[in-house]
Amino acid sequence: MKCPSCAGTLHQAGRTFKCDKCDGAWVKADVLVPLLEQSASALVTLPWQPNTEDHVRSCPECSTAMQTVKLGTVALDRCEPHGVWFDAKELADLLGQAKKFKDKSSPGIVHIGLLERLVGLFHKS
Repeated sequence: MKCPSCAGTLHQAGRTFKCDKCDGAWVKADVLVPLLEQSASALVTLPWQPNTEDHVRSCPECSTAMQTVKLGTVALDRCEPHGVWFDAKELADLLGQAKKFKDKSSPGIVHIGLLERLVGLFHKS
């Protein structure tokens, strides 16, 4: 995959794909919520907001133009089915805000739901 910001090569770095040229990171759609839940120690809901930045970046997986969005105070580029692009330091900024995204819809079940997800992660066939 190529970096949507500088066209450098993305390489896997843990649960993300990193660009050594610009220090950006690609996080696949199915990885973002678990990363934020780990940081928040709770289930999270992501309140995506539209953003009006004037750049267009292509998804590293399908090459279509990504949406510019905001999550908390962080402006991001998102391809809904594939993932989210984080410029340098944006992922760290978002992880620092993870507790703001706690799912408040079922306060008594949050810990049970988190435990169920953890069990699912460790008991995959």
